[in-house]
Amino acid sequence: MKTVGNNIRKERINKGLSLAALGEDIGLDKGNLYRIEQGKNFTLLTLTKIGAFLEVNPARLFNNCNEIRIQDAENYIKKNKQNRKT
Repeated sequence: MKTVGNNIRKERINKGLSLAALGEDIGLDKGNLYRIEQGKNFTLLTLTKIGAFLEVNPARLFNNCNEIRIQDAENYIKKNKQNRKT
């Protein structure tokens, strides 16, 4: 998610937009957009809005993301389930 956030920041800067300007145009405040650029908790709808406003395919925002392995995802889920039980 950090890579996606970094890609959003690069595209925003390339377009000459501030956090506040982009946030206003897609209906988010500056703080929420900052968190998105830090790779924290964004939705597919928000990512689609950002891509549309920046005039980039949202898939492009995933460029340079490491491939997620199924085993890594399964281990993450298993670990979280164990933590909830304790």
